Amino acid sequence: MKYLVFTPLFFFATLAIANPPNLPSSRQWLHVPPQTAADFTITTSDGQVKQLYQDYINQQKLVVIEAFFTTCPPCATHAPLVQNLYTSMQATHPGKVEFLLLSTLFNDTNAKVAQYKTSKGLSMPGVGKDGGSITALQPYLNGQFGPFQGTPTFIVIAPGSGVVTFDIRGLSPNETIMLLQQKIEAFFPKDCTLKSPFGTPLETVQIGVNAPVFDTLLVANGAYDLSNVIALKNTTCTIKPHKTGSTTGLTTYDLVLISKHILGIEPFKCPWQILAADVNCTGSVTTFDIVTARKVILGILDSLPCGSWRFMPDSATVSNGACQDFVGVILGDVNAGPCNDSLATSAESRFQPRNLFLNEHDFQPGETAQVSLFFVENTELDGLQFVLDFDPDLINIQKIETEMLEDFDAGSYHLTNQHLALSWIRAQRQQFSATTTLLRFDVTAPKGGKLSELLRFSESGLHPEAYSTDGQIHPLQLAWIPPASDYSISPNPARNLFTLKATAKQDGDLLVQMLDLQGKIVLAKTLPAFTGFNSWEIETSTTPSGFYFLKVNGRAAGVVVVGQ
Repeated sequence: MKYLVFTPLFFFATLAIANPPNLPSSRQWLHVPPQTAADFTITTSDGQVKQLYQDYINQQKLVVIEAFFTTCPPCATHAPLVQNLYTSMQATHPGKVEFLLLSTLFNDTNAKVAQYKTSKGLSMPGVGKDGGSITALQPYLNGQFGPFQGTPTFIVIAPGSGVVTFDIRGLSPNETIMLLQQKIEAFFPKDCTLKSPFGTPLETVQIGVNAPVFDTLLVANGAYDLSNVIALKNTTCTIKPHKTGSTTGLTTYDLVLISKHILGIEPFKCPWQILAADVNCTGSVTTFDIVTARKVILGILDSLPCGSWRFMPDSATVSNGACQDFVGVILGDVNAGPCNDSLATSAESRFQPRNLFLNEHDFQPGETAQVSLFFVENTELDGLQFVLDFDPDLINIQKIETEMLEDFDAGSYHLTNQHLALSWIRAQRQQFSATTTLLRFDVTAPKGGKLSELLRFSESGLHPEAYSTDGQIHPLQLAWIPPASDYSISPNPARNLFTLKATAKQDGDLLVQMLDLQGKIVLAKTLPAFTGFNSWEIETSTTPSGFYFLKVNGRAAGVVVVGQ
């Protein structure tokens, strides 16, 4: 019987003696409740009087003690690593972590400790023998928490409870610091982030959690934490984020950029752009992504095949209630912001609006007329998008044509009985001369009326925009050229001068004015008119190139384009 009792005791003693420092101590084998730190009062090398519990533990601050001495070679090796960890932990957990350097030597005074800190670049509080370091360290030096194995020895005292974790030690200084950081972080469960590539928190993200005996779906705003989910303790789970939303960030300009990436003209520079460009979620960026995205822009498809958001990583497998940071990307929106994850999302830059011109037409009931769209200045473009809305009872559009827009085909527009949506891209740019017809279509007005009152840009959905080759995005607005008057202008466009011709019913003076697009008068001239046919030459050599409205005696007389 004595033999039976002795054997397990002897075996246990052998375990306790042979147990290396990084394995559980005999105290842990016996499941002895954790011990708490004894209180102490110290005076730091800069004269601050501190009490362990009053100033730290009861304030919910974690304390890391390094038992060291000023001439200890391993302590000097650890010093820069400890300082880096101290700086990092104070920044990560402000007001929640403090490090204390406590000397084990009677000869280390506060003055020597201060000199040591300066020489090693250390900023945490330090204490010598005259500041109470040895008294504070006594429980750790006398074996109360386990064998003291020399300096440096790192001790972690938990916030609130004062529970001690004694002698965190690795096989190298770097491993020791890593283990120490892991221990500190364990006291401060980290909220995992849900952000855009630019650091903006993402709202209403669904987090799917799948574990062997536990499944749930939670909704998070910017961050989430699984550490308090009891069912996830001591098990592994898969986390997958999902976010719904509109594709309002997707524009024709994004298609221009995707096309340039595919052609190698301007490859994407950051990973989130490649993820965003893969709108079909096939794992690669192809022309098919452009085709699919354009169908959404034109309203042919209501949504993208795999939704409007994707995440990096797509999912994560974690253990014991840990979590994963995720970065969410709006599919198709490759122009969402700069290629720098440290910057906040910035809105796309919009430049000076540009006028897209149409000739005004006063329809008779049931009349059909051809309508042309054009710019009045020389233009170089990579793309164009807009939606024209109309009432199907008042207007019908047929026969969409162009002889100028290269790469324009049936996939570039979508015509319904209520709107005409257009999305045209030319990744290698195209130049247009002033007044060149970009697009024309036939319009029938069953009840008659002015074209400017029947046709308009859509106020919702796709923004009317033109994309110039220098990367500028120009909002578009419709501009209307008045119907022809009794006056003729030639040549038009004009260089240096043009001739104005008209038939006058009586003699008199005519006030001729040229106005720019903002309504500013750039030329005013009084000309004599005689009964019958008249012809006047008007010099424009000093007038800047551009598009001008001509008025005679305050009434619209036409439009003149002044060239170089």
